[in-house]
Amino acid sequence: MIKHILDTTEKIIDGSLPYQQFSKDLKQDNSYSQSEKHQFRTLVNALLNRYFRYLYSLTEGEETTLTQFEVLALSLFSFNREKKVVPLSYEEFLAALPTDIQVKFEQEYPDESFPIRIPKHFHSENPALSLAARFSVPLALTKQLIADIGRKNLLKFLTNRYRETYGLINQNVISDEDFFANMPLFIRGLKPGEYEYKGKEYIKKTPAYNNNEIVIASQTLLDVVDIIESKKPKNLLFVQHEDTSLMLVLALKYPEIQIHFYKDDNRSKYIVRHLVRKFSLENVTYVDKITQTYDFVLTTLQSSNINGDIRHRDFYFRLPDNLQFFAAKGREELEELKDYVNEDGHLMFITTTVLRFETHLQAVGFVRDYPEFELILEKQHFHFTPNNETLYYALLKKGAHVEEA
Repeated sequence: MIKHILDTTEKIIDGSLPYQQFSKDLKQDNSYSQSEKHQFRTLVNALLNRYFRYLYSLTEGEETTLTQFEVLALSLFSFNREKKVVPLSYEEFLAALPTDIQVKFEQEYPDESFPIRIPKHFHSENPALSLAARFSVPLALTKQLIADIGRKNLLKFLTNRYRETYGLINQNVISDEDFFANMPLFIRGLKPGEYEYKGKEYIKKTPAYNNNEIVIASQTLLDVVDIIESKKPKNLLFVQHEDTSLMLVLALKYPEIQIHFYKDDNRSKYIVRHLVRKFSLENVTYVDKITQTYDFVLTTLQSSNINGDIRHRDFYFRLPDNLQFFAAKGREELEELKDYVNEDGHLMFITTTVLRFETHLQAVGFVRDYPEFELILEKQHFHFTPNNETLYYALLKKGAHVEEA
C-alpha cells in the first residue's frame, strides 16, 4: 500500500490525476477494506497538506538532490511516525521502496532522523521560510504575500478560515420579525434585513437555509452591493468570470436595479435561470450576447484565488509558475468590457485574491492606459475580519477629462 500511496500522491501533484478522481477511484476500489481506504486517504491528504512543510524542513529552501518521490516517501514515514496511521517500522518502510532509494535513505536518513521537524532557526533567520514551512505554502508565494500584505497580516491570513456566518433574510419568504422570533441562533445584523449566525452547526444544514429563508453573504459582498446602489444605475451588466453569489445578493437587496447577466457557458445559464425561479427574481435577465451599453458594468475577474479559503488539497500544485498569469487574464477581461460602459457610467471589478498585481496594480495600470476612466474607490477586504471574506474591488468612473497633448 505504501508504494501505491506515494505513486498516487505524485500523480495528484503533477496534475495527471485530479484529486476528485482519486477520491472517486478509491471508493470503488475493492482491493482495500474500508479501514485500509481510510488509512490510504488519510496519508494521501497528509502528504498533500504538508508537502511544502517537509520539503523546506528537509532542504531549508536550498537546491536539493532529493526527488519529489523521495520527499513524499520521507514525509509519509515522518507523518506516520507521529500519527501512527498504519503499523510501519523503519525496516518495512525501506522495504516498500526501490533498492537505490533504500540505500540512500539508510545512509542519509536513519531511523533516528524521524519525525522530521521544522528547524528552530527558521523563525529568527528566515521569516518567509518559517511561514512557508509552518503553513506548508510555496516559498515564492509566501515571499510575494509578505511583500503585498505584510508579515503580520499574512500570519492572520494563514491562521484563520472564512466562515459563512452572515447574510440576508429572504424577504420574499419571511419577515425580519418572524425570522428572528423563530430562529434563536440568528441575531440581527448591522442593517435591517441582515443576520449573523451564532450556531455551531454548519449554516447550510440549518432549517433557515434549507427553507430558503436566508441567503449567505459576507458583509464584504453587502458593502459592495450598497456601493453599486449608491450610483443609482438604471441598468447593469454583470459579467461573471469567477463564480460568486454577488448577483443574487444584489438582485434580492435592490430589486429596482435591472440586471443583465452574462457568462458564456451553459452551466451558468442553467444556474441563473434556476435562481430566478427559486427566488422569484423579476429584475434579472440572462443575455447570450452583449449588445448595448450600460450605466454600470460589474465583473468578477478570473484570479489566483489566494484568499485563505483552500477548498482543494491540490490547490497550491495547480498554481502556475508565473502568478502574473491571472493579472494578464484579468486585464484582457477588463479591456473586453470597457466599451460597454456609458459615458459618466461606472466599471467595477472584483477579484478574490490579495496579490497586488491582480488588485491595486491592476486598477492603476488600467486607468493609466485608458485615461477616460478614473479610479474613484478601491478596498481590500480580509477574511480574518469577522463576517468578511477576502475580496478586492475597484470602482472606476468613465468620463474623466483627458488633456490633449
